[in-house]
Amino acid sequence: MNRQESIKNAPAEKRYKNFISTATDREEIWVLENKDGYATWDSEGCMHLMVFPMREDAELFAQDDEKPVAIGLTDFLHRCIETLGNDEFGFYVFPNEKDGMVVSPIKVMQDLLEELKNYI
Repeated sequence: MNRQESIKNAPAEKRYKNFISTATDREEIWVLENKDGYATWDSEGCMHLMVFPMREDAELFAQDDEKPVAIGLTDFLHRCIETLGNDEFGFYVFPNEKDGMVVSPIKVMQDLLEELKNYI
């Protein structure tokens, strides 16, 4: 089984940890974009931006009109700061066909910054 198959089928928590470590290592986050903007997942009145650690992971989840787009890690962290205090926004991290982790911007930001300490 290759990396993509094994991580794609892993529990949501393991995929989240993979997202944090891969995003900091590669210094980029992948999202899906369509003609209306970034692809989101809506749940109970909250909008969640779908985020992925690698292009290949985003491609697996992309619908017909969506394409993977990279966001630099620094830019992504700035965008997290801009969303702080908005209880109606979060991230749907590395979803697969079964599930994904819904995580607040502050949690994602804290975990990315904590992981970045390993690179200093």
